[in-house]
Amino acid sequence: MLSGLNSSLLSYLSPQGQDSTATNNGSAAAASKTGSPTISSAAMQRAAATTKSATAVHNLNVSQKKLGTELRAAMDKAGVHLSGAVEFSVKSDGSVDIKGSDADKAAAQAFLKADASQPNFATRIATQARDAMKLSTSIQQSAAISQAAKLARSSGGVMSLYTSLMQQSASTSVVFSVSANSSSLSYPGSLATNA
Repeated sequence: MLSGLNSSLLSYLSPQGQDSTATNNGSAAAASKTGSPTISSAAMQRAAATTKSATAVHNLNVSQKKLGTELRAAMDKAGVHLSGAVEFSVKSDGSVDIKGSDADKAAAQAFLKADASQPNFATRIATQARDAMKLSTSIQQSAAISQAAKLARSSGGVMSLYTSLMQQSASTSVVFSVSANSSSLSYPGSLATNA
């Protein structure tokens, strides 16, 4: 956990509580581990392909590329050289986890702690995560209502199925990964975007 090191990431995202999904490899009404239906990947792809979502995905991709490029340049300037990828995983409950080799994690944490830029990189990562969570929620809601409308046998069943689908997608994480040569952003409802 990064709680003490980077409180801006945590405080920025703590009030979020966004919805998300677990995809099911395309089956229209697959059941989760608890037997409840999950949002199909086909419904997620259709929802992500709408003009509004596609524009938001594009804008988020442009932002991710810029952040990744600037973060790598700042780390390089500070003498931080990563041997592998470092993943910043931000969950909808605001918790943050860093994954990577021990040396890379320590180097990234030290860099973020010493970062005095305005806005600092921790805040920029948190903003990007928040934007990705909002987009993911929008895509999932769209997919869930479309799937519920298609599968429900009655008008009353649409809301019931929609509610069930959204409850199954109640936790998510956004993963921003950066290495010496590239960066990527992945979140439910979109393919990973790379820079």
